[in-house]
Amino acid sequence: MTFSLTWSMVATASALLVTAAVLILLRRERRRHGSSMREIERLAFHDSLTDLPNRLLFMDRASIAFANARRSGTSVAVGFLDLDRFKLVNDSYGHQTGDEVLRAVAARLREQLREGDTVARFGGDEFTILMAGIRTPDDVASVATKLLDGFRLPLRVGTRELVLTASIGISLYPDDASDAEKLLKSADAAMYRAKARGGDAFEVFTPGVDPGALEELALESRLRVALAREEFILYYQPRVDAANGRVVAFEALLRWDDPDRGIVSPAEFIPAAEASGLIVPIGQWVLRSACRQAREWHESGCHDVFVSVNLSQRQFHRPDLTAMILAATAEARLDPEYLELEIDESCVMGNAELSMRILQELKAIGTRVLISRFGSGYSSLRYLKSLPIDGLKLDRSFLASGESGRPLAIAAVGMAKALRLKITGEGVETPEEADFLRAHACDDLQGFLLSRPVPARDCSRIIATARIGARADSHELSH
Repeated sequence: MTFSLTWSMVATASALLVTAAVLILLRRERRRHGSSMREIERLAFHDSLTDLPNRLLFMDRASIAFANARRSGTSVAVGFLDLDRFKLVNDSYGHQTGDEVLRAVAARLREQLREGDTVARFGGDEFTILMAGIRTPDDVASVATKLLDGFRLPLRVGTRELVLTASIGISLYPDDASDAEKLLKSADAAMYRAKARGGDAFEVFTPGVDPGALEELALESRLRVALAREEFILYYQPRVDAANGRVVAFEALLRWDDPDRGIVSPAEFIPAAEASGLIVPIGQWVLRSACRQAREWHESGCHDVFVSVNLSQRQFHRPDLTAMILAATAEARLDPEYLELEIDESCVMGNAELSMRILQELKAIGTRVLISRFGSGYSSLRYLKSLPIDGLKLDRSFLASGESGRPLAIAAVGMAKALRLKITGEGVETPEEADFLRAHACDDLQGFLLSRPVPARDCSRIIATARIGARADSHELSH
């Protein structure tokens, strides 16, 4: 029989040896120095905020549980628990309240778990659970269900009552892996599957998940880290008056400044953000950042420049959308009338009656609303003429299709003018396209011909340019 060591096995063995050595030293010193060493031992193996076991103690207890399971022929469940949308608690109430919530969550987890189980805090809002003596899958489901039910009860934090939910991933020893590190990775992957279902759920790890699914889960994990570390940045693309080239607005466009890969295009990560629900907190960050940037433009003397922010479908249908926008503009001290919200045509027309109510709320607080990708195939004139909106952005496909798309573009512009809506031609890449849109009374232009999206620091230079794109043969301002 051959035997080979993997790096994972070596790392796990090394960690356990270090833990054992630390424990021996601490216990030896405790006999000599009494209570002071007991306090040092507690700090070494417990989380300072919640007083739960930390990673070091969790791994030590896991090794003991695995040894007992081998002798008794039972299983050990390793759970990875992450609070849903905890960042919103910190953003809304501050980090002090967030810390109080974590302490309350720790206390509730202790109450819900069985005697002999271990709950540890690994950092942030991530908790791990060790459940020994598991004999059937029903045992795991019973504990996980109890935990989720407990979270649905309000948490009292100071004078507030908060209701949080959690996502839990579970892996089993020895079925899924034979060491704690691998079991934690499997439980983490299962937890992200629970997140993808909308949270407030648990998932048991399924061996043999296809590589594409694991890659998607890994991307979601990196996005969560990127949000926590503030790795997202905004670029801005100007929209200019078709007649005189004056900048009327900047569209805020999200980019990810990955420490390993550099600037990542939204096409690579927005679908994962949408599927996981991360688009909501990311979108909230975009909104707040764009409003602050618009305020800076105004304070520098550019008083009539708007900032335009795209709303995802998940954001658009949130019941607290109006409150979120008012909070962002108030925080930035920006008049809401200088905020434009771009909403995809398919998002609005998917449920026109619901969209009508939402748009009326947005208009009531003073924001401007544009329908983007207009003409991509969903609009109903019956609904469009009654929507409380300010303008339309003509879908790029009209220009990309060449001469065959021109009659449709002319009809779309004519319809918008009949409804007294401003219309923007987006995706303008050639002087001929700009001339065509100007000739048919398009109000604004946007596209690479005029400027690529640029960092915020370059916007002042673009604003200062008196008449960008006023001529069809104007060159691109920003390369």
